[in-house]
Amino acid sequence: MLRFPPQRTNIARRGSRILPLVMRARIFLCITLLCLCHPQLWPQAVTKQFPPVAGAPAAGTDALPDDPSAASEIPVAKVIPAPPTGVPVEIHANTQREQNNVYTLDGNVLIYYKSYTIQADRITYNRDTGEVSAEGHLIVDGSPDNEHITATHGVMNLDQDTAHFYDVVGTLGVSTVGPHSRMVFTSPNPFAITGREVIKLGTGRYKVIDGTMTSCRLPKPDWRLLSRQINLANGKASARNTWFELLSMPLFYLPYVTHPVNEETRTPGVLLPIIGNSTTKGLILGEEIYFPFSRNSDLTAGVEYFSKRGYSPMGMFRYRGFGEDFFNVRFHSLLDRLPPAENQGGTDLLVDGRRDWGQHTRAVVDAEYLSSYAYRQAFEESYAIAINSEVKSTLFGAHALNGFAENLRFDRYQSFQNSTTNSEIRILHLPALQLEGEEQYLGVTPLMWGGITSVAVLARSEPANALNTATFKVRGVPRVDFYPHLALPFSLGGWTFRPEIAVRDTFYGKSQNPASLGLVPTERDASVNRKDFEAGIDLRPPAIERDFTAPWLVHLLGGDVRHAIEPDIQYHYVSGIDNFDSILRFDDVDIASDTSELDYSLTQRLFVRHLHPHPCRGDEALGPDDLCGGGTVDWLSWLVAQKYFFNTDFGGAVTPGTRNVLTTTLDLSGVAFLTTPRTFSPVISRLSMRTSSATNVEWDLDYDPRLGRILSSNVYLEYKKGDYAFSVGDFHLNAPDAPSTSQTPQTAETNATSDYNQMRFSASYGGSTKAGLSAGTSIGYDFVQSQLQYGAAQASYNWNCCGLSFEVRRYSLGTVRDDTQYLYSFTLAGVGSAGSLRRAARIF
Repeated sequence: MLRFPPQRTNIARRGSRILPLVMRARIFLCITLLCLCHPQLWPQAVTKQFPPVAGAPAAGTDALPDDPSAASEIPVAKVIPAPPTGVPVEIHANTQREQNNVYTLDGNVLIYYKSYTIQADRITYNRDTGEVSAEGHLIVDGSPDNEHITATHGVMNLDQDTAHFYDVVGTLGVSTVGPHSRMVFTSPNPFAITGREVIKLGTGRYKVIDGTMTSCRLPKPDWRLLSRQINLANGKASARNTWFELLSMPLFYLPYVTHPVNEETRTPGVLLPIIGNSTTKGLILGEEIYFPFSRNSDLTAGVEYFSKRGYSPMGMFRYRGFGEDFFNVRFHSLLDRLPPAENQGGTDLLVDGRRDWGQHTRAVVDAEYLSSYAYRQAFEESYAIAINSEVKSTLFGAHALNGFAENLRFDRYQSFQNSTTNSEIRILHLPALQLEGEEQYLGVTPLMWGGITSVAVLARSEPANALNTATFKVRGVPRVDFYPHLALPFSLGGWTFRPEIAVRDTFYGKSQNPASLGLVPTERDASVNRKDFEAGIDLRPPAIERDFTAPWLVHLLGGDVRHAIEPDIQYHYVSGIDNFDSILRFDDVDIASDTSELDYSLTQRLFVRHLHPHPCRGDEALGPDDLCGGGTVDWLSWLVAQKYFFNTDFGGAVTPGTRNVLTTTLDLSGVAFLTTPRTFSPVISRLSMRTSSATNVEWDLDYDPRLGRILSSNVYLEYKKGDYAFSVGDFHLNAPDAPSTSQTPQTAETNATSDYNQMRFSASYGGSTKAGLSAGTSIGYDFVQSQLQYGAAQASYNWNCCGLSFEVRRYSLGTVRDDTQYLYSFTLAGVGSAGSLRRAARIF
């Protein structure tokens, strides 16, 4: 028997007399508060409740079943009213208990709080402090860092974004969307970590104890960095005394390493080394340093060492502004240590950029400085650039508004004549101001007017003879060109007419002395004024159309077909240019001549109207639509055209025995076919066919009936299907060359030609980001020299987040370059690439 002390017994007796009074006061207070507060006027978080099941408590009650086993089978969803800060909380669990705003949750616990989603076997949640203590299969998604954390247990403060997790595997840059909580990577290279402990110190700040970091997807990353402690702050992860592990094999020790956590974070540092081999360069060793100035600008600078040639500095600056604004500077050079007679060193500097001021004004620069053509031929990695002897630089500003445009342009054009003496033709526009008015109606009349006016200061220099021992130069030539026109377009019975008249007046501050064939004209200080009168008409008859709807045609092409024939006839007359030989040549303004010509052409088109759209696949899926193949497409277009010249010598502008380039020839073809006076031009054919987004065929042909041969033929075919890509191009030029003065024009025209015939071929399977094996090849063959000038073969294999590429490349460009290169590239996702195979020179 237990016996209470007397003092305690007296207190109990007094309490028994007071208890009824206290209970009546509490009941009265509760009833009063219930009546006053029942219509709750403040908002609450609302969620869908689970439907009641047998044995479950009635709706509106918080009671749990008496049988604990039944409680484990019945999930409970409960909405907790928003705390004073206004943050809604939603809880799901098999069992829930609450005492003093502390919730004890067991069994399939799921909490939604702010951007957090927390899952665990057991969770204790303190509503007042925002603290969460979780145990068993802890999964945390969301937060401002888009984190996905799995751990055995942990403690979090959801209001302060702090936490302490144990036995962690997680990823930053991942969010869950959709009804099935599908994981979506919000960064192209999500940052993954593992660790014995992970301490979250705040938004974007973590400390990983005895852990790893990688950009690969877990649980089996291709590479990772192991360290005793990894610190994450300001979008950057850093660690000391780190081991780099590749495919589960430790490779090397790093005393200090940094890694960006997201794609917007960039840190300065030393990039992976460059290693390669070449028969011309020898062993290649290089290194680059990367330095970001801001979020939208950075600099990469480095140097390569060629064991046979010397040092090769290089660098690149990039800037990205608002809208389409950008500015890039790239350069590479070679300090060749060979003797002067064999030295092929040089510098290639490229600048390009754009700056917009509103919708109507912009400035653009696209400039290049090349110190030596031999350097480009010998060391340029791109075959198309290596064989290009032209260097073009342009800087212009333009303003367009209400049908008027003004632009100020600075141009520098270089055409290298050979790689031995580095002689060149150079043409400068320093500067050129052009005012242009687009066609608009003249008052209330049906007449339309427009025109172009330009003012320029020009310069030109070129070799004066074949030995390049002298140079013809003309500098500081002012030119003013005034070129207005009037047009009266109208239609009559389905026919479209456009008569037009124009006048042109061009003033030159200097002129040239005409020279005999084979000699370069000389400059003279006398000014010259060129005037002409122009008239013409464009006549377009009605197009002839017919539709074809045969079942076999619909089955073959997927829809109806429309065949259209569009004829076009133009007559152009120019008179008054009687001083053509006195005009200095700088651009297309200076090659205008008298003419009286008839231009006639016929264009055939096949339109296909697809009847059955299909889901977008391949490249089609890059567009905004889900269905492709519908609507009408221009399936095939074929233009055939020719000119008839009434004025056969173009007012004396044609010099027999040499190639003459006039405005009328450039309007028709890029082939300089005019070597003597003639009546008919070559017949040109332009065929283009695009049966689908995967197929492209083009064929440009120039045939001269006077000579009875093809002057040029350019064929290009391209096909893409899934991972397969194929292209082939054959480019053939057989145009009349400039014959010697000892030949008669007739003999020269039939014998002398500029023979050029090259084929380019490429085929590939896969791509740079395709998992597994990819391979491709590219060649350039010269049929005239019967020589393979360029050939390359590349093979790549990509694992989960690393890849290895190997390429063999062969150049044979005469005496300037005979080189075989062995290139490779090893890429780590989120880190970079190491090796000598650069992205711009890859086959794919």
